[in-house]
Amino acid sequence: MVQGLFIWLVTLLVSFWMISHLQKRYPFLDRRLMIVLFFYHSLLAVAYYVYALANPSDSHLYFFRTANHVRGEAWFDYYGVSTTFIDFVAYPLINFLGFTYEGAMAFFAWLGFLGFLYFYIFFKERIRTSPKIFGQDGIWLLFLLPNLHFWSSSLGKGSLIFYGFGLFFYALNKPALRIWALILGGWIIFQIRPHIFYVVMVAVAIGYSFSTKGVSMAYRVAILVVAGFLIAYVYQDVLALTGLEDESMLDPLISHRARELTKATSGIDIANYTFPEKLFAFWFRPLFFDAPGALGFIVSFENLFYLMIFSYMILRGGMKYLLTADAITKTCLFTFLGVSFALAQISGNLGLAMRQKSQVMILMMFVILKYMDDQKMIQWKKSWARQRKIKVKMQDLRLKT
Repeated sequence: MVQGLFIWLVTLLVSFWMISHLQKRYPFLDRRLMIVLFFYHSLLAVAYYVYALANPSDSHLYFFRTANHVRGEAWFDYYGVSTTFIDFVAYPLINFLGFTYEGAMAFFAWLGFLGFLYFYIFFKERIRTSPKIFGQDGIWLLFLLPNLHFWSSSLGKGSLIFYGFGLFFYALNKPALRIWALILGGWIIFQIRPHIFYVVMVAVAIGYSFSTKGVSMAYRVAILVVAGFLIAYVYQDVLALTGLEDESMLDPLISHRARELTKATSGIDIANYTFPEKLFAFWFRPLFFDAPGALGFIVSFENLFYLMIFSYMILRGGMKYLLTADAITKTCLFTFLGVSFALAQISGNLGLAMRQKSQVMILMMFVILKYMDDQKMIQWKKSWARQRKIKVKMQDLRLKT
């Protein structure tokens, strides 16, 4: 426990330095608000730690395997994809630096916070106004949703892949200037979930190919070539990891996986659901009536929030906007949809759905906030044009008189 507090204090000081350094490059980065976000994330990390003490948690297994050299004595015995990669990252912390379970939890929680930090820069660089949701700043309201913090604050895949996503999309804003962040973020996503990285590459290719806003033909071709190369490179690894050596096996595997997950305590039978019903379950359930325990009841409030915001965009003509959105907005949309389509097939376990969707829900929220931002910019431009026209008419009247 003492070491966990010490690691937390060290990450606080490092975060304070990082924020101060980044603030010089990004003046919109409010140091005080970022520190508040750090403490908020830390509070949810403590909540997860207490939850893990009383409930089964993968964090215990990661620590046990690494501390007891289950995979071998050498560090690179642990290098691999998926679960193995978490052991690989945790190995030097536990075996070289002597981290306890609490220390490792504190460090991985910090990685989750860094994901929020880089996502915040990504949002502020792309969104020019301050969209309001329920009268509050939409970006900050999104960044305070507890489920996002809860599942990205522990020793495990959630915190590390969220950091990777944050880095990747931060770099995607200016890839030529942030190439190392792009590579590191993409590598982390691939190492943890190769199939998700595959979806991201497809989303980037589609997003830039079908965008006409500020994307030159040469740049689109370059993106397609790089994405195509990466897709070809990782495709066999993806199939090997998921066990889909023959693509025709996809449907039986998904059906089997869904049936297995429905056996869990928080399972729901989705075998006979239509595809839209599966998507709805993945995005918006639990919703109070089917909440698995106290945690599920709390998450139900967040799911209700998502449902209301999604409905707002659809009812306000947001679907038409998606056809004309810029390349990065489309990339976020296609990443969100691609991951959702894949994971919704096996989201029979609501606990699993709550955890997995937290990795990509922030991307759809970006799309919605960007829509609200663009709508406000259109209103401002129309207002400015009207005022300009009135001024011209007034000047004409003065000249005539």
